[in-house]
Amino acid sequence: MRGRLLNIPAIGRAAGCVLVAAAAVQFHRHGAPQPLPTSWVASRPDPLAAAMAHCQTLGMAAENDAACQATWAENRRRFFNDSPAREAR
Repeated sequence: MRGRLLNIPAIGRAAGCVLVAAAAVQFHRHGAPQPLPTSWVASRPDPLAAAMAHCQTLGMAAENDAACQATWAENRRRFFNDSPAREAR
């Protein structure tokens, strides 16, 4: 019995191995990608983020904390961009 000349699954596996090896060589040659520069937002401390972190540390007690409720309201306002609705003409 003769073997098949074209063993398609074996050719596919070999091609996949070659592609992975080529990508590894390319990655090694150029090194790891450089981290993106920090934006101006990261350089400024965000008081809302600090307040949200504080409320998170309080856990369930934050539900009764007035400061946390105000913080969550401000966070919702920023997220949903609550602006006064334009008057109907």
